[in-house]
Amino acid sequence: MIRVTQPSMEQLASLSTVWAVMQAARAGAADASAAARGFLPAVSQAFTGGLHSAGFAVGFAVTFPAYLVARAVPQHNPLVYGLKDGGQAGLDLARSTVAAASAAPAPAPVLAIASA
Repeated sequence: MIRVTQPSMEQLASLSTVWAVMQAARAGAADASAAARGFLPAVSQAFTGGLHSAGFAVGFAVTFPAYLVARAVPQHNPLVYGLKDGGQAGLDLARSTVAAASAAPAPAPVLAIASA
């Protein structure tokens, strides 16, 4: 036979404390989740902004001096013809390499078995 008794005041107080701790943990988890949702986009935005600035700096540092040199050198001479031919050859090689890489099937994974 099961006997049901009324809980004592100490038991009720401890249950109330456990309940308050559980509620505080839930509220803390919700606050942490909200903070993480706000933190990750900010980090992502800072990272992409840094990448953009770095790319801009490198692009400007390479392009501007190259433009100045190109404008300073007369257009009809062997050096300019060599630069144009070399640039075109580099573009052709890059395009053929990208086309070959995208057309080639992915290599099959290799299973390495270690022997003792």
